[in-house]
Amino acid sequence: MENCLLGGKLICTFDLKDRNGYYYEDLVLEWKQAAAQRHLRCVDCNQPVYLAAGPIKEPYFAHYDTLECDYGNGHESEELKKGKRLLYQLLKQSFPEREVQARYRMENGMYSTLFCKLNQEKSIAVDYRLRCNSLEKFQMRDSYYMENHTIPLYFLGIKQMKESEQLAWYQNLMQNTMGYCAFLNSEKESMVLKKSIGYRLGQDRRYKSCQKEYLLQELILNNDGTFLGDFQNECMKLEEEIKEEKERYLKEQQNLAKIKEQVLRAKQKEEERQSQYHRNKVIENAGLDPMLFEKCIKMVDEGNGHLVSKKYYDVIMQLNKYIEK
Repeated sequence: MENCLLGGKLICTFDLKDRNGYYYEDLVLEWKQAAAQRHLRCVDCNQPVYLAAGPIKEPYFAHYDTLECDYGNGHESEELKKGKRLLYQLLKQSFPEREVQARYRMENGMYSTLFCKLNQEKSIAVDYRLRCNSLEKFQMRDSYYMENHTIPLYFLGIKQMKESEQLAWYQNLMQNTMGYCAFLNSEKESMVLKKSIGYRLGQDRRYKSCQKEYLLQELILNNDGTFLGDFQNECMKLEEEIKEEKERYLKEQQNLAKIKEQVLRAKQKEEERQSQYHRNKVIENAGLDPMLFEKCIKMVDEGNGHLVSKKYYDVIMQLNKYIEK
């Protein structure tokens, strides 16, 4: 567990180390002595707890005895514990005048990894996990944050990041909420920010992504949940590239349509020329008067074909069959 009570005041193991991962020895000694005097108490069951603060593992509070207490019975990996501490320190660095609370219990009974109240109207809540949550729990959590004017920040472990332009379903939920995805590498103490953009070129669906890695010590959060830095500008550049690609594609399609139309017109013109040539040849070979032939065609079209001589009528029918073919 990361929290306990000391003299009725909430304390957190994340405050025991600086941003370089070194212990504050005086604070460790103070809390060790308090634990020895049974002054450290569990937040949930109020039973005595002790502080484990060794050189290898992340510090934590634990019960002296195995109790029926939900808090502290779970086994968290070192990656998860260190990641929570690093994010805690990120919030502390970003909002030095504000209180940051770990394992914050919300009114709906769910817990956020970290919570920071910025002012009377706005707060930031951090949800950090090494693997995806269920869709139902994500939506329940996200709806609660929206209703309570809380900016949610969802962070995943680095192992969840795939080298794919298209996001997985859970990551897509994160991006829809935050505008980007964030993957914490607790070993390297870095954060990978990623934004995926899907778009269409005709019937083809395409994806491009903007991805950049930062050391956590370089990052500062704005009070709107975005990171201060060049990531937003990089995303805007990518969006502009996609816009230009779509414009080029549209121009290419328009040019292809023009060429296709020109080819079709040339083909129709050639077909008309061939038809007229064939017609003239037939009239010439039959020894017909061209002007009289035109009049006979008009009479046939008007339903007076019985007034046309057989010689002219047969040629007209022959040409009609050719045109139909």
